[in-house]
Amino acid sequence: MLLDALSRHLEGLAAERGGVLGVLPGLVADDSPGWIPAADLVREPYEILLAFVDETAARWNAPRHVAAALLWKTYGYWHTMPMVLGWALHRRVPVMRLEDTLVRPSAAGITVAASRLTVAVLPDDPAAGTVTGIPTGTTATATAVGAATVGTMAATLAAPVSGPSGTVVVEDLAAVIRAAILDGQRPFVQALSAVARVGERTLWGSTAEAVAHPLLALGPYAEAARLLEEIGPPVAGLLAPDGDGYRRRTCCLWITLPDADPCSTCCVR
Repeated sequence: MLLDALSRHLEGLAAERGGVLGVLPGLVADDSPGWIPAADLVREPYEILLAFVDETAARWNAPRHVAAALLWKTYGYWHTMPMVLGWALHRRVPVMRLEDTLVRPSAAGITVAASRLTVAVLPDDPAAGTVTGIPTGTTATATAVGAATVGTMAATLAAPVSGPSGTVVVEDLAAVIRAAILDGQRPFVQALSAVARVGERTLWGSTAEAVAHPLLALGPYAEAARLLEEIGPPVAGLLAPDGDGYRRRTCCLWITLPDADPCSTCCVR
């Protein structure tokens, strides 16, 4: 099926982690209780979001701004991972729009899933001939990663889809990832910055790492660096090459916790 390779990869990661994974391998939510619409978390007065932040603060004995950064490092990672792995494994990018994303507390800190997916594919993908949600053969053109392109891409990804998932044909998958990040993550970044006084650049640094980290298991950092540059703002320029990997240009704030060792990619040497 369309995302079988990605689902198998995520199942393998879950097995390596003893079943602890912050995204469902099948990506689409099951019918178990406890799912919360992600859009509810970024709706003022942010009561649900603050409950997640305060739970994180209690777990790590952290001040609220540090807890907000650590919560975002978790949420942003699991929301970003399927997109970049889908891009790397078979150039098929599953998009969880904000209005379609569900969350719940879990052993991974937080687990994300979608009520429905939009999968972006390239024109030469075999699935491009079986598009649902927009007429077969329709192509969303995204030749630059600018504001106009993001608006066009967001409108394309918002096209009605039938069933649990739909497929759109695009020219630029990096533009799709950027549009999905701005749609699905920017409201969280802005809300957390507002309620916890943590810098937006700090939070976007964790999204940049969420792009790069899953790809290092599949190949050299150069591939991740290329994708980050193709995505562009707000994640481009927030990581720097370092040996065989990378180093962050921002801090996730983990190092500020008592007796915490710095992350291997920490900007604080």
